[in-house]
Amino acid sequence: MIKRGKIKLDSSLSNRKLRIGIIGAGSFAERHMEEFAKLGDVEVVAFMRRSESALAEMQKKWGVDKGFTDHRAMLDDPDIDAIDIVTPTDSHKMYAIDAISSGRHVLCEKPLALTASDCRVMLDAAESTGVIHAVNFNQRGRTSVGRLKRYLDDGYVGDVYHTSIWWGMTQQHDARPEALSWRFRPETGGGTVYELIHVFDMALILNGEAARIVSMLSIAERQRAFADVPEGMDNISVPDSSAFLIEHVNGSYTVAHTSFVSRGTSALNAPRVDVAGSRGRIMTNGLHGLLGNSGENGMIDELAPGPPYPQPYEQFVNAALSGDQSLVDTGFDVGLAAAKIVDAAYASWESREWVDIDG
Repeated sequence: MIKRGKIKLDSSLSNRKLRIGIIGAGSFAERHMEEFAKLGDVEVVAFMRRSESALAEMQKKWGVDKGFTDHRAMLDDPDIDAIDIVTPTDSHKMYAIDAISSGRHVLCEKPLALTASDCRVMLDAAESTGVIHAVNFNQRGRTSVGRLKRYLDDGYVGDVYHTSIWWGMTQQHDARPEALSWRFRPETGGGTVYELIHVFDMALILNGEAARIVSMLSIAERQRAFADVPEGMDNISVPDSSAFLIEHVNGSYTVAHTSFVSRGTSALNAPRVDVAGSRGRIMTNGLHGLLGNSGENGMIDELAPGPPYPQPYEQFVNAALSGDQSLVDTGFDVGLAAAKIVDAAYASWESREWVDIDG
């Protein structure tokens, strides 16, 4: 943690653009830059990356003048209002705590941290300091799940009885030779539990608070080659497919299945979500569409999807400019809730039984 006082920042954010510094200016940061470019009231003013050559390349590509190889030097810059953390999961806590300690608002990639206890520390720090905080659960906005949620809130299916979530893709070397090894390293939160933590966030927003879980974790391929390890890695120890049954506090349940060994799919493959309730049923139809039926029983048909659900990027910027945390649907508290399910999922597989989820 940074052992210095907060830098004096310009507090009149409502009269200008939000100035963001990105920690971890790698390939994932490209998506963040694309999303920020769609917004008129934000400007990325600095990148941080350890590799000087890679940092310079990113700066040139995006026209960002300021570059740092040490995040502490970035946090010494008074011209930065907020920090966007786009690094491997095991470093999220350190970067977030340092940024919060310097008085910066923080947007952090998912998963928020490797354990629920670390997420709790991050949430407590953000709340005690009063900075705006958000986790990038972008599947609420990039896919049709957020739109589906609006229908549920309007009572389209009545009381939710059960939800099915499937999200599969291939990470196999012959099909995706560009795949990198970090997705399969436990120290960076790899595997289909951490990396596809989105399904737990979806379960929570669609069915409400989770009570307990039973899980099945599988490693189908223990030896894999990657773009950064072409000779291959032996003894892969994180699951490449997973299945979960979640019981929710309201009595409904979610069946979720995630996979990195599902061929015929890509990393951008949309999750499939199907929700049934007391008066109807609704399901996703590709990346943006919805199908459903409500009221008198009949075949499901196309629904008007409605406007896109706001992405965390947009919510974070609006909240930081106005100083209003309530504008963020995916605060660190949401990251903590999903992490509690992750902890319980691993505990369930270890014990081979149902595990209660800490409320």
